[in-house]
Amino acid sequence: MGNLTKLQYLDLSTNKLTGNIPKELGDCESLLSLNLSDNGLSGDIPSELGSLVGLQYLLDLSSNSLSGSIPSNLGKLTSLENLNLSHNNLSGRIPSAFSSMISLQSIDVSYNELSGPIPSGGIFQQARANDFVKNSGLCGNAAGLSPCNATSASGKSKKYDKNVLIGVIVPVVSLLILATIVVGCLIFRRKTKQQDEETKSTKKYESSESLIWEREGKFTFGDIAKATEDFNEKYCIGRGGFGSVYKAVLPTGQTVAVKRLNMSDSSDIPTTNRSSFENEIQTLTEVRHRNIIKLYGFCSMKGCMYLVYEYVLRGSLGKVLNGEELGWGTRVKIVQGVAHALAYLHHDCSPPIVHRDVSLNNILLESGFEPRLSDFGTARLLSSDTSNWTTVAGSYGYMAPELALSMRVTEKCDVYSFGVVALEVLMGKHPGELLFSLPSSSTTSSLATDTDLFLKDVLDQRLPPPTGKLAEEVVFVVRVALACTRATPESRPTMRFVAQELSARTQAYLAEPLGMITINKLTGLQK
Repeated sequence: MGNLTKLQYLDLSTNKLTGNIPKELGDCESLLSLNLSDNGLSGDIPSELGSLVGLQYLLDLSSNSLSGSIPSNLGKLTSLENLNLSHNNLSGRIPSAFSSMISLQSIDVSYNELSGPIPSGGIFQQARANDFVKNSGLCGNAAGLSPCNATSASGKSKKYDKNVLIGVIVPVVSLLILATIVVGCLIFRRKTKQQDEETKSTKKYESSESLIWEREGKFTFGDIAKATEDFNEKYCIGRGGFGSVYKAVLPTGQTVAVKRLNMSDSSDIPTTNRSSFENEIQTLTEVRHRNIIKLYGFCSMKGCMYLVYEYVLRGSLGKVLNGEELGWGTRVKIVQGVAHALAYLHHDCSPPIVHRDVSLNNILLESGFEPRLSDFGTARLLSSDTSNWTTVAGSYGYMAPELALSMRVTEKCDVYSFGVVALEVLMGKHPGELLFSLPSSSTTSSLATDTDLFLKDVLDQRLPPPTGKLAEEVVFVVRVALACTRATPESRPTMRFVAQELSARTQAYLAEPLGMITINKLTGLQK
């Protein structure tokens, strides 16, 4: 295996591999992504993996039986963006060298036996509590971890208390005890009355039919209902085909987005399908990708269904695209991120997940314009006999043409929707007229001539035309997007092919100046 020096992507996840990780993998110097998760691998992590200095997108060794310490050599992977070592038996400390991994955007070492302080620099300054859970010995400044000096401070406090007690005169102690008993009785009576009142006012929050929250279980439906004042309209931050979205700031300071579905509660779901519905939600909560919104869980309550997601700052891509002049580089980065998210749902999830409603309103942007795909799988959760069945195939203008003849939704429907989104991001407006003019079995020859339209006239006119490498990238994104919007599903590429092409393509595509390139010349991408 070490002789595969040109290999760029290696994914052996979700198999039954056992034994040690071959140290010869460190010789695969061209690797961009390495995924060995969900196997039975054991032994130490080879320090030779630190030689994969070109590793960029992913190093995933999660859900194995690896043991020993984390090799500090991994700190040399300064181009790596995502590192997942969770669900193993790793021990010792997190190497301080990880602070120098300047490209790292996510790290997950949860469910191990790690101890000691976490590094203080780099990704660890913004890491989440979920990334470190079930490591009882870890400490540091990250959310959910105890400060590293808590033990010593507690010891000093106990010693001080002991000295004070020894120095207190017995009669004074007796008086204090008596006074405490009296005050305690008064407080108990007052609290009992308050609890009775609170029980009456919050009882409606305590009888949820089913709850599946994140593993830590740090919030409940009652917390959300109080944070939104029982879903007051002033907390509503958006509405869509599936329901309304509310912003809730929980008592812990965590901010979440709560989607109230436009359907009744789980009584609308047949009893025989109830278990399947909950399993579906549980599957979606396990989805973890940097370009996909985290789904914490669901709740059936007060005649409604609620889905709880992480909150994203900038809001939808549609809102940002209409309100801000995004540069060409940012737009290409957004398209690449959405492609990787859909490729993950289609090819790396088991079973595969079809989004069904890819549109600008279901793509959210972080503060750095990193795209996050939302509402994945929501459409499949609505049963076919609800009033929302007409919306499960997607949003108008983004639906694949074959859905007009059949309600059978496949991954290729997502591919079509992605193509529409990619074109809209570069055009600054919906590409409906352009797509209608593309040649197909149902269009006439006169319509086909419309594709002689120059690309420069199609791109967003609010920006100056791209130049140099940016022009090459924009032209190739348009080429890929046009291939994704082909009329027949079989002729469209897969999202894995699209994601790899958009990330790995480096050679130039401008055989002529940008101003001379027509749409017709960009419709021949081969799968």
